[in-house]
Amino acid sequence: MSAPVIYTIGHSTHAIAYFLELLSHYGVTCVADVRSMPASRFNPQYNKKALAKSLESIGLKYVHFGDAFGARQTDRALLNQGGFVDFEKVRNTEKFKNAIEELHTRSGAGDTLALMCSEADPLTCHRFVMISVNLKAFEVRHILKDMSFVTQEELERDLLASFETKTGQTMMFEGAASDAEKLAIAYRMMNQKIAYTPPPRKLPM
Repeated sequence: MSAPVIYTIGHSTHAIAYFLELLSHYGVTCVADVRSMPASRFNPQYNKKALAKSLESIGLKYVHFGDAFGARQTDRALLNQGGFVDFEKVRNTEKFKNAIEELHTRSGAGDTLALMCSEADPLTCHRFVMISVNLKAFEVRHILKDMSFVTQEELERDLLASFETKTGQTMMFEGAASDAEKLAIAYRMMNQKIAYTPPPRKLPM
């Protein structure tokens, strides 16, 4: 039995009509917003209420997963020693695991889901680096701006290549005995590259 398909998509600067066309093209029925803050200063068509209304107008559902799946985590326990959000720590939280279960429940009930963030390129977005890496029971497809898609496996090959081809970066893979170990290192490297760093705490006066 084949795995259920789940999509990811970045709203980018798309006109809302084109964004809805992208979703319809792939038969998406439910958009799972994974932005910590469901608003866009420069693209107000993707503010939470406006987006939900647009989706509803063509019969699509909207759910917000910002607390569990958002990149801007502020719990200090989820930060790395460098002060940035550690995606592996986020994936180990109960709220993240519960959100994954909700995706499975919604998919099992017949929804075709798309995880939505703002970034056009999934390679440099937490929806790939933090979330879809944990969607092992799904066939993950990342929708691109031109209406094509790349699979999770194809994007992981791109992830490895993005570090292997940079001067000095290949040193990071020394000692890695397998492709799986190299991939795990590449995920950690991209985590560090794109992660949110919360502002330092203000000390009491």
